[in-house]
Amino acid sequence: MPLERWERFLRLLRDQVLEPTDDFPTVRCWTRTNLEHLIMQVIKSDPDQLVPSTFYGAGEVIQGLIEMGWLKPIPIESEKEPASAMYFLEMEAKEGEMMIDPLEVLQGFSPNGVLCYFGVLSYLELTTQVPPFFHVAKIDQASVPPEWKEPSKTQVVEGSRLRNPMGTELFRFEGAMCYQTRRYRGLVPGVQERMSGKRTKLRMTTLEQTLLDSLIYPTQCGGQSVVFEAWERGMDLWNPDRMADYLVQIGKPTFDRRVGAMLEVLGIKLCSTKLEKRLENVGREVNGPSEAIALLNGMDYPRLNESWNVMIP
Repeated sequence: MPLERWERFLRLLRDQVLEPTDDFPTVRCWTRTNLEHLIMQVIKSDPDQLVPSTFYGAGEVIQGLIEMGWLKPIPIESEKEPASAMYFLEMEAKEGEMMIDPLEVLQGFSPNGVLCYFGVLSYLELTTQVPPFFHVAKIDQASVPPEWKEPSKTQVVEGSRLRNPMGTELFRFEGAMCYQTRRYRGLVPGVQERMSGKRTKLRMTTLEQTLLDSLIYPTQCGGQSVVFEAWERGMDLWNPDRMADYLVQIGKPTFDRRVGAMLEVLGIKLCSTKLEKRLENVGREVNGPSEAIALLNGMDYPRLNESWNVMIP
């Protein structure tokens, strides 16, 4: 094949991966399937010069990119079955250099997914603990089913098998287990995109959403010590009005009750009229037929906060 055609392809490929897009928030980390699709798109974008019928196949292109140093296999491992191949695409990386973290790898694995839980607490500097696991969520656009219940921290039977409450194991990267979970859009109103370098956007839960998540999914967020540290650090960074908006959109009083109880446990005085009014409205109904719930879902606590009917440490 003439060298000119290969060089033309490389220029077109470079143009496609210079910056992130809505479909591919990171253009550095790719699954093999998505990379093959991108390669074929590039080849077909210039049929006169590249001549798709006689150009290299996607597999040959991948091998060529590896040989010239543009593409490097990402060392992911699976404990149950061979992990899907992933690649790091960086035209200017030095020999052996691959500066990526589990969050970007997960975003590359699931371009439409939303990063959440412990990994996001760490990214937002709400904890000093190093996460041993990370999560990406597939967002279900359907309405939250009326029968939805807060998850148990223990394994539950789903049909004839046990379902891991942490989610589906995808792979290990740099010793950390990476999981995929499913979440409903109505329970995750707080999603943002953050630039992480010129060629990567990370789609993740906001600070306020992640704090809410830590009350309902404390195990996935690293456990009790991490959750309390996150709330203490988060009080200097959060937007309580935004938290109030999320609580209204979620519409689950147990979320509000936990927020109210957590603020009392931490001794936080609200400066947000919006959040204060929201919690007051929910608080008026607490003395009704509601049953006591744990401050952190699934945890056992000895004392009752009567204002919110929430068990606390």
